[in-house]
Amino acid sequence: MTPGFFLRRAGPCAGLPRTRHGFVRQKLLPSRAASLGRKRVLTLPVMLWVKSFHIVFVASWFAGLFYLPRIFVNLAMVPPESVAERARLLLMARKLMRFTTFLAIPALAFGVWLWMGYGIGRGPGNGWMHAKLTLVLLVLGYHHGCGVLLRRFVAGKNQRSHRWYRFFNEVPVLLLLGIVVLAVVKPF
Repeated sequence: MTPGFFLRRAGPCAGLPRTRHGFVRQKLLPSRAASLGRKRVLTLPVMLWVKSFHIVFVASWFAGLFYLPRIFVNLAMVPPESVAERARLLLMARKLMRFTTFLAIPALAFGVWLWMGYGIGRGPGNGWMHAKLTLVLLVLGYHHGCGVLLRRFVAGKNQRSHRWYRFFNEVPVLLLLGIVVLAVVKPF
């Protein structure tokens, strides 16, 4: 990359040459180019690594959110006399909940880094990010709700049927669909 240029996320820059990642090369004033030096050149590759890790951790987090309610379906179907099966499913659910929570933390941290550190979704014309953040808050609420339901199962106070959990299991699919469409299409 030429030292006198920097990369900027392409927005209202119609007609300017873009890189394969959607960035626009813009010429810097000589004094500004000298002050940025190598630091600016390294920004794009680091941002791509951060974005990659964000995607991997989000996918892993959602895998846990997809499977945990399936365990709830099985727990709701366990007959009361089947103590060993219930104990095994509760152990699986507790371990998965813990693991899923540990995956959510770096997913959120990398997302905040992209948002605050690189400015993705900030500024005018980025209403999609507000909608996406609202859906992320709903995912966090769903994650918390799974923890509440798990504690009810552990206490033996579940009052919901396996059919209810089958519908509950579809909520993260819809949330993920909305988040991906907003992040990729950026409709508003």
